[in-house]
Amino acid sequence: MMKPLLRFALILAGGATIPVWLSAQTPGSMFVGPPAPAAVSSNGLGPRIQFNTENYAAGTNLAGDLIRYTFVVTNSGDETLVLSDVKPSCGCTTVGATTPGSATTWTHEIAPGQTGVIPIQIITSNLRGQITKTVTVTSNDRTRPSVILQVNGVVWLPIEVAPAMASFSLMPDATNGSTQVLKIFNRMETPLTLSDPQSSTNAFSAVLKTNVPGQEFELVVSASPPPHLPSSLNMTVIQGEIRLTSSATNRNPLAITVFETISPEITIFPPTIQLPAGPLAQPSTIHVTVRDNIGDLALSEPAVNVPGVAVSIGMLQTNRAYVLSVAFPQGFEARPGQNAVLTVKTDNPRFPALNVPVTPPPGLAQPIQPAITVPPVRISPPLPPVRAGLAAPANAANTPPAPPIPALRANPRS
Repeated sequence: MMKPLLRFALILAGGATIPVWLSAQTPGSMFVGPPAPAAVSSNGLGPRIQFNTENYAAGTNLAGDLIRYTFVVTNSGDETLVLSDVKPSCGCTTVGATTPGSATTWTHEIAPGQTGVIPIQIITSNLRGQITKTVTVTSNDRTRPSVILQVNGVVWLPIEVAPAMASFSLMPDATNGSTQVLKIFNRMETPLTLSDPQSSTNAFSAVLKTNVPGQEFELVVSASPPPHLPSSLNMTVIQGEIRLTSSATNRNPLAITVFETISPEITIFPPTIQLPAGPLAQPSTIHVTVRDNIGDLALSEPAVNVPGVAVSIGMLQTNRAYVLSVAFPQGFEARPGQNAVLTVKTDNPRFPALNVPVTPPPGLAQPIQPAITVPPVRISPPLPPVRAGLAAPANAANTPPAPPIPALRANPRS
C-alpha cells in the first residue's frame, strides 16, 4: 500500500515541473509557443523645439542700417533636435553672422537640454515704414515640424524725398525741356538746412525752394534734350545726380538720382525675328511693326534674303506706323550662321534701310567646320658635294653616307 502511494506522489511532483505553456492547448489540441512579451510602453517626448521668442520687435531703425538679431533655440525633448532648413521670406533677410566672431550659420543639431542659435540680419536700404519679415524653421520635431519666426519694426529716413528720384521721357526731336517737382521732408527733431543744388551732368538742372523752414522743401528738376544727339534706332538713357549741401551729417551731400530716356527716331518691334528650333512643322507668319516717332515715313521693297520667304506691308497709321508680315514656309529652318535678314527701304535719309535679323533660338552652337589638316612637307637639306677619293668623316652627325667610289678598271694591255 505504501509503494503505490509513493509512486503516485512522484508522478505528481514531476508533473509540477512541466512548463505551464506546454499544458495549454489550442482548440485543435496543438501546443502553442510562449506568449510574446508585452510591448514596452514609452513616454519619451522625442525632439522638441522651443525659442526664446518667435516674434522679435526690432523697434525704429534708420534706413540703410542692418537689423540684427539672434534667435535662441532650445531642445526641450529627449532626442537630438535637427534643424534641416532655415528659409528667409525675402532677399533682404539673410541667415548668418550678425556680429564679427558670431556663428556663421544656424545650429543644425541640438542635444536634449541644450541650446543653439539662428542669427539673422535684415538689409533696410530699400525698406520704408512698418515692416514684417519672416524666417521659416524646419526641424524633426513631429509636433511642430515648421515654425515661422517674425521680425517687426519701423524703417525711417531722416530726410525723405518723394518721389525718391526724378524720371523723364523725351522724344528725339524735343526742343523744350521737361520739369518735375520733388518734395523733401525732414523727419529729424533738429531743423534741416539744404542749399546749392548741383547736377552731375548738364542734361539736368535743379532749383530749391523752401516751403516750411527747416522741415519741408521743394526741388524743381529740369531735363533738357542733349544737343547734337546722333540719330539712333535704340533708346538713349542718360543718368545723373542732383546733390544738395545738407546740415545732416549722415546725409551730406543729399544725392537724388535723375534719369532721362530719349525714344529712338524709328521704333522696330520686335527688333529680331526668332524662330523655333528645327524646321517649321507648318507655315508661320511673323508680324513686325515699324513706327516713326517724329514725322511721316514711307516703306518700300520689303524682302528676306532667303528663298521661299514672302513679305507684305500693311499700314497701321497713315504714313506713321506699318506692319510687316513675314510668311515662312513649312520646313523653313533658321540656322546658325545663315545670316537671314528682313530688309525694308525707307524715305528717311538718316535710315535708308531697316534690317531685322532672323535668328534661331539662343544657345544653339555655331556650326563647327571640320578642320582640314595638311601634313607638313619635309624638305631635306641638299647633300654636300662629294669629292672623289675623300670619305665622309666618321663622326659627322646626320651626314648621309657618301656614294661608293666606283673601282677603276685597268686598261688591258695590248
